[in-house]
Amino acid sequence: MKSKWLFLFLVLALILAACAPAATPTETPVVEEEAGAFRVAVVMPSAITDLAFSQSIYEGLVAVQGAMGGEDAMEIVYSESMFVVDDAAAAIRDYAAEGYDLVIAHGSQYGSSLQEIAPDFPETSFAWGTTLDTFGMDNVFAYEAASDQGGYVNGVMAASLSESGVLGVIGPIETGDAKLYVDGFVAGAKSVNPDVEVNVNWIGSFSDVALAAEAANTHVSAGADVLTGTAQMVVGAIGVAEENDVLWFGTQADQSSLAPSIVVANQVYHWEVILQDMVDLNQSGTYGGKSYQITLANGGEEVEFNSEFDLPAEVKALAEETAAGIADGSITVISEAPAAGPLTFGMILVGSKNDRGWSQAHYEGGLYVEENLEGASMIVFESLNPADKPEATLEGVVDDMVAQGATLVITTSDAFEEDTVGVAEKYPDVVFINSSGDDVLVGGAPENLGNIMGQMVNMKYVAGCAAALATESGQIGYLGPLINTETLREASAAYLGARYCYENYQGMDPAELQFTVTWIGFWFNIPGVTLDPTEVVTSFFDSGADVVMSGIDTSEAIDGTGQRAARGETVWASPYGHIDGCDNAPDVCLGAAFFNWAPAYLETAKGVTDGSWTQAWDWNLPNWDDLTDLTTTAVGWNNGPALTADMQANLDDFISKLASGDVNLWTGPINLQDGSEYVADGEVATGDEIWYLPQLLEGMEGPSE
Repeated sequence: MKSKWLFLFLVLALILAACAPAATPTETPVVEEEAGAFRVAVVMPSAITDLAFSQSIYEGLVAVQGAMGGEDAMEIVYSESMFVVDDAAAAIRDYAAEGYDLVIAHGSQYGSSLQEIAPDFPETSFAWGTTLDTFGMDNVFAYEAASDQGGYVNGVMAASLSESGVLGVIGPIETGDAKLYVDGFVAGAKSVNPDVEVNVNWIGSFSDVALAAEAANTHVSAGADVLTGTAQMVVGAIGVAEENDVLWFGTQADQSSLAPSIVVANQVYHWEVILQDMVDLNQSGTYGGKSYQITLANGGEEVEFNSEFDLPAEVKALAEETAAGIADGSITVISEAPAAGPLTFGMILVGSKNDRGWSQAHYEGGLYVEENLEGASMIVFESLNPADKPEATLEGVVDDMVAQGATLVITTSDAFEEDTVGVAEKYPDVVFINSSGDDVLVGGAPENLGNIMGQMVNMKYVAGCAAALATESGQIGYLGPLINTETLREASAAYLGARYCYENYQGMDPAELQFTVTWIGFWFNIPGVTLDPTEVVTSFFDSGADVVMSGIDTSEAIDGTGQRAARGETVWASPYGHIDGCDNAPDVCLGAAFFNWAPAYLETAKGVTDGSWTQAWDWNLPNWDDLTDLTTTAVGWNNGPALTADMQANLDDFISKLASGDVNLWTGPINLQDGSEYVADGEVATGDEIWYLPQLLEGMEGPSE
């Protein structure tokens, strides 16, 4: 059919635009400047023909240009498909340096860059969206769309037209105007039919057309007869909707041309409503310092019906009545939240909340706060990492959490450390905790930022000992994530524990113990970027190791060991991060070294609630009396079923010596991997020397940088 060929053509055009090198100021055709012409440059994440976010701002600028008298009065240049933030930042700076009057960074991911660049060009107007934050700068405008309003109207129509009572939503990343639109759509649908089923699928990308199509197919398989979605990736979903004769509701731009037979209506952004004011203010000498919101009331948003779709008159009338009610304030889009409890807190995870490791331990620490602090409510954002959500930013996630009332935000990775400092400065009335970081220790951290970490080195001693007690080949493999001071000290602690127990319980020469570390390159597997941890585990066993220890966030070490044991091999594993790490393959599990964030997070939450919280760098100890007491211990050890009675007795003895201080494994002489002395004979390493260990230790195999 004709519309289908049109759809395929547009998808191909978008793909080619996304794959093409990003435009730069020098590559964009520049109109010869006339005297007095107002010069505007815009940097955008996708193409000006995306029928969504980027096209909407470009068309808004063209409308302003027309109102001002055309190209002689206003010059427009642009850089499109700026998915890489660093490239976008370079373009923003170049445009400002070339003297453009207004430089627009059309994407919340560009905020940090704009914050750094704008002070260097005080007589240039900058604008960015979607947000209301001008950073307190008098040359920065901010803008956002109240997209929940048109979303609500679309939801009203969707529920009215659905015969199955099942609606599907394809969302990109649960932040900004995307989240607002989805929330509004759900609320509008429920206002018509409280029993309607609205399934929301966040795909983690604004631009992945294939993922959007896959999500749409999932919704259709689940019975959805109406779909909607937001961001430039929706062209893939619209194609699926057309193929299955499923209705579609659009937002940001008019998407009717993609599939005229099934697109019912669109919420269309008219940014010209606020762009004209920015131009006028700039020309009068005011370069920024103002925030804008487009709404149904001010004409910045409009619900436009597809003239080629036969919409029942009564549904159209209901939609028009609803839009008018929202505009005049008689209809509330999102019902007021119930009275706030003592604390709303955000939990930002680098991985998934059920990864059987690091991220799950943090998530369960947050659940513990909810269970033990009456009225506490957690907002969770999962998998903020370059693989799962490359277009999401910590700043954007925090913006949404603060907007939802969060007064405590916990960022759970050293990968978030630098950006956590930035958001802490941005929101001085919110307490931020960066887990595993050391900004407070080194000094200069904002007063509302603290650090929490458990002393996992102690449990790595135990895990290393268990590995040494089990090994028959004298070869231990250590599955490492990336190389930094945290991972160096934990791998080295495991080695120290293994050496001690290999000598003192096995009666073997510790110099003959082979301890090999292989780093995969990140905390978990990213196909095409990291080494495959499953293949690394296989390599360890193929090379003669019979014990694999994990230092990564996920379960590949024990999974791979279980598979080898199923073939009849005598092999063992030591998982890491979560108390239930043995569950995947208990018969080969020596025990799990785990984090328990519950006590520290609860203490922090109570301090934020009653106003007693003060900044600290906390490197929390285990409860040696009970390493599985989740109300007290910061780190722990959960014995595995694979430990024999003799192994268990020796391990218990070792643990008791660690607890009493009879054994301190950081007593010199200790040399670094390059042979240089690190801890002199008879001396004991300081906490800083352990925390900032610069290399693996002498005797360990594997790179230190």
